[in-house]
Amino acid sequence: MEWKTDALMLGGIDYKDHDKLLTLFTADKGIICAGIKGVRKPKAKLSFAAQPFAFAEYVLVEKGEHHTVKSAYLYDGFYPLRQDVERYYAANGIFAVCKAVAPDGEQLHSLFVATVQALKELAYADADPIETLVGYMLTAAGEAGYFLDLDGCGICGAEIEGEPYFDFDAGHFTCKECSVGSRASVSTYHVLRKCAGAAYDESKTQGGKKRALRLMKAFLEGKTETELACIGELLQLCTD
Repeated sequence: MEWKTDALMLGGIDYKDHDKLLTLFTADKGIICAGIKGVRKPKAKLSFAAQPFAFAEYVLVEKGEHHTVKSAYLYDGFYPLRQDVERYYAANGIFAVCKAVAPDGEQLHSLFVATVQALKELAYADADPIETLVGYMLTAAGEAGYFLDLDGCGICGAEIEGEPYFDFDAGHFTCKECSVGSRASVSTYHVLRKCAGAAYDESKTQGGKKRALRLMKAFLEGKTETELACIGELLQLCTD
């Protein structure tokens, strides 16, 4: 059977002499593995389809549980990501999160759209790469059923004015009076609210981007039991 789908190339490994096995995040069937033949030969016509960050329409031949790329039409390669090391690592972080939360073969159209949009922001917009990644992680967590409650204290419902705490099991912040979970910072809370599109105090976000990213990394690693190593590498680059 032959079928078409829009897809993002999340990663690939060499196979045989000139082939590759690609991990594709498709709009129709979620994450699948697909072989692509002869793509490592000099001047291979489909070499673009096996490049990192390729966003293309893939024509796939399906035989049983196996997929093979027959042809492809490139929409975008997000080439500016290769020119900025922080944006490059942030984009790889997006792919790592995507692979961690998206079940193989299950359609997640809204997550697919969010992934493409996040890559566009990183490549072409004057967006902060850490905030873009954190915003994507919040979206991905929600799509996977790990929604973070950022609307005040998750226990008493009061607004969080002072030092907050974060409950990694429940996925919510608590106020100092309730103090359930691990101690967090005011800046972490307000950066997360900013990235989630909620009301926040800009004066309280100073120094919070790196902390917010570290919290989201730990939260998603705990929920998915997947190590997000490339985000750890990005944290080492952050100067926030």
